[in-house]
Amino acid sequence: MQRRLAAIMAADVVGYSSLMGSDEAGVLSALKTLRSEVFDPAIARHHGRLFKVMGDGALVEFASVVDAVNCGVEIQQTMAEAAPALDNGSRLQLRIGINLGDVMIADGDLYGDGVNVASRIEGLADPGGVAISESVARQAMGKVDAGFEDLGLKNLKNIYEPVRVFRVMPDRAQAFKRRSKKIPLMTGASVLVGLGLVGLIAWWIDSGDQPPDAMTFDEAALLTEPTGPTVAVLPFQNLSNTDARDLLAVGIGEDIIVELGSYQDLNVLSRQSTHSVGPDESDRRSIRQKFGADYVLEGSVRQVADRLRVTARLIDTNSGFQVWSEAYDESLTTLNILDVQLSITEKVASAVGDAGGAIKRIHAGHARAKPPEHLSSYECSLLRVGFLNRRNVQERVRGCILRVVEDEPEYWRGWAQLAEALLTDVKLFTGLYPGTQDEKIQRAEEAARNAVSLNPLSARAHFLLSLVLQIQRDLDGFFSSAETALTLGTDRYLQGQIGYEFIWSGRLDLGAALVENAIALDPNAADPNWYQALAEYHFLNGDYETALSTYRKGAQPDIWWSVSIEVAILAELGPRDAAIAARDRLNKIRPGIKIADVVWMYRRFARPDEHILPFVEAYRAVDMPEGRFAPLQDSAG
Repeated sequence: MQRRLAAIMAADVVGYSSLMGSDEAGVLSALKTLRSEVFDPAIARHHGRLFKVMGDGALVEFASVVDAVNCGVEIQQTMAEAAPALDNGSRLQLRIGINLGDVMIADGDLYGDGVNVASRIEGLADPGGVAISESVARQAMGKVDAGFEDLGLKNLKNIYEPVRVFRVMPDRAQAFKRRSKKIPLMTGASVLVGLGLVGLIAWWIDSGDQPPDAMTFDEAALLTEPTGPTVAVLPFQNLSNTDARDLLAVGIGEDIIVELGSYQDLNVLSRQSTHSVGPDESDRRSIRQKFGADYVLEGSVRQVADRLRVTARLIDTNSGFQVWSEAYDESLTTLNILDVQLSITEKVASAVGDAGGAIKRIHAGHARAKPPEHLSSYECSLLRVGFLNRRNVQERVRGCILRVVEDEPEYWRGWAQLAEALLTDVKLFTGLYPGTQDEKIQRAEEAARNAVSLNPLSARAHFLLSLVLQIQRDLDGFFSSAETALTLGTDRYLQGQIGYEFIWSGRLDLGAALVENAIALDPNAADPNWYQALAEYHFLNGDYETALSTYRKGAQPDIWWSVSIEVAILAELGPRDAAIAARDRLNKIRPGIKIADVVWMYRRFARPDEHILPFVEAYRAVDMPEGRFAPLQDSAG
């Protein structure tokens, strides 16, 4: 049976039975108005879809926890201002509860504690209010315009463990917010709206044959059935000499499940699936047999005085070998415990699940060892990671990609891979694909739009579309698509790539922040080009010493573009002899290079002229040949 994480919202009409007893016709009419004027519009605005109608409820699916909370708040605010009125002058009120948890999917229905907990929490909400579980609060803090009031641990009927519940406070946006550099993540989500059997009859009056258009994009099986490996996250062990860190250990493990669950190429087992695995169970192959897990992620938490050490290990269940490990040291106080938990969670998820993370690197290695005709579609998509600057891999990927898009035209990753390969062919002039540069760019756009259409929740697909629009000099389209990718994605590697492109195209501060965050979360997976972009950022801000030290962290002495950045920095920083020597090395790598060549490259990827001019002036200072290029426009001048 398939499982996934989902945000479930349960809503119920306050005093429904007594209302029906006193004014059945009026309640039915009010419920019909509620559906058409409040629920449907709010669900559509927050990307929801009606999933299924049951005897005493209805399921509506959202794209994120943030959407679920925002939708619940909007519904209650709308109800407070203009709730459907009954004939006796009273108005309908709702209670809403939201939970993020594991659900099971069978024959289109959702089951499990993820749904049950939401239903129980709804009963704890105030009339006209929204109550949420701790798992929702952790994901929504800092991402919604609301605060959260801790109501404490609650024992819920037929739920094994107590659940911490929070009251959502829309008028206290600063309350209980958590500082975070994260871009809002997107996870699979659902909404349960329980209105009673008669209410549901009214709910469906004049509803039409189909739910809102927002339903359609989840029909793609790949959104709910990842084709990549399965990961089991075991409960982290508390090795401290105090029980006070038990909750922190549990919280880190559960947050990592949530984080990794948002990666579309990973199947992440729920906590409920693995909670029975004891801390002394060392035979990871038995976990593979029991759960079908390809990898086990385990770890420990140890506190000594005010120092906290968290270790994490990734184990291949087939071989039993440890394939990745890391230790994280933090200073811990009662005031920063949530920030520490968030920071460690982000770093572990990034190191394990990102495009440059441990699992992708391992699987890419396996894929490279296979003949192209034996590669699965998923393995084909892995060959792009870190290798598209090598012609032999580009040639190998070409045949694989063309086979995938021909044999599986509904497979979004195939189209995404084709778009990326065509862009690489254009940028590096490899000539592996037929047609002119403009024709290949047009094909890349068509492929990227196919990928977006087949999977509108793929951050990678939107990012690739943004790159096509960037090379077409459509800056508005580029930034819009890149921002969509940022909103959808939690992949720090992708965030770093977007930041790199933002620096190139003029959004310097945001681009630098994204790159720095990606590097900080997993320095081992950092792309050398990110350091080059940060060096350019510091150069454009006149901080030449920082620019040089940053450049050296990612220097690529055999690539002309990298050396051209060094030349510009040294031309401003000095000494002149060092700048001249760098210029001469650049000329050896690319004989006869001119300033016009650099200008063309910058303009090719939509860098504003005012950000090109400082580099041109630096090259002139070391007597680099000018060449011919259109005059630069300095908007600051």
